[in-house]
Amino acid sequence: GMAVFVDGAVVGDVVKAELTKLKKNYAFGRLTEIVEPSANRGEPACNYSKECGGCSLQSMSYESQLQLKKKMIEDKLVRLGGIGNPVVHDTIGMESPWRYRNKAQFPVGENAIGFYKAKSHQVVNCDQCLIQSEPAEKLAMALKEYMRTDHISAYDEETGKGLIRHLIVKTAFGTGEVMAILVINGKGLPNGEKLVLMMDDAINELVPNPETGVEFSLESVIVNINKKKTSEIMGDECITLAGKPNILEQAGKLSFEISPKSFYQVNPVQMIELYDKALEYAGLTGKETVVDLYCGVGTIGLYCASQAKKVIGIESIKSAVLDANRNAVINGIVNAEFICGRVEEELPKLLEEGVKADVIILDPPRSGCDPVLLEAVVTAGPE
Repeated sequence: GMAVFVDGAVVGDVVKAELTKLKKNYAFGRLTEIVEPSANRGEPACNYSKECGGCSLQSMSYESQLQLKKKMIEDKLVRLGGIGNPVVHDTIGMESPWRYRNKAQFPVGENAIGFYKAKSHQVVNCDQCLIQSEPAEKLAMALKEYMRTDHISAYDEETGKGLIRHLIVKTAFGTGEVMAILVINGKGLPNGEKLVLMMDDAINELVPNPETGVEFSLESVIVNINKKKTSEIMGDECITLAGKPNILEQAGKLSFEISPKSFYQVNPVQMIELYDKALEYAGLTGKETVVDLYCGVGTIGLYCASQAKKVIGIESIKSAVLDANRNAVINGIVNAEFICGRVEEELPKLLEEGVKADVIILDPPRSGCDPVLLEAVVTAGPE
């Protein structure tokens, strides 16, 4: 009757496991043998699945992954939320769950660009990642070649020495525009023009997307300076090395500017599915005031604007609020405004000013919603 968490086992497997940690109500174990494989098992498509800590469910078929995600939500609502028999609908999956990420964050190690090994900061060298965009892969290979030929050092977390810390690639699937961000532990990049040309050549080798016909083009190369001895990926200062400071993305009928530090949903295909579902549940008639909390660059709020009377977004990151207001202007949306501040402070202020929030959208960070905010949401009494 005790839950035992075993890395490498999947739901339905009968396994032998050696217990490594024992708690009062659960335990951890190390897989020693698969006695009877589960019907849910699938063959990992990725060559690095055993080393890389990225895609932890690759040993399961995609259908089983979707079922597991539904069960995880149910379990959390029951165990942590204390809700009996919660209504959780089936997880809406993708037609093709590959090459969907529009943002790649590659840590850079000695002779390695890839992703971290599970539960460590050891970089696994990955020449291919099947969930990242192809431009991201190409730019990683170009950076690796540049570092090899020009003897450029990788950052070492233990000593705090070395230059290149991370490569971040943002790909706008709707327009084909690509941004490369080089996070460095220094003032500048030696022979940076050479790297820009290598990256440009790498992107030009790609063929247009066969489904959409969109051609990829390198539109922005940014240097981000992070000299802090910290696990934070990006520093505060961004310098445009080549091209534009932002790239443009097209989602449905809307256009969005994406800056180096702005948050944007990483799966653009499922983003549309998600927002359409939110709109369906909101049941807007054109008379409602929609309040979008933790609004980021305004994507959800702006998506709702054509069907609402007014949209008000609240976000604590100043650059994101500037992006949101600019995105409203780009799309000619005049019934949306975005406020910079902590949501738990700004929402009560709006209510005091007499704003009636008919619909409230919550897209909080991983840490979740502040209890003060949830109280304010209840006080607002949205439909």
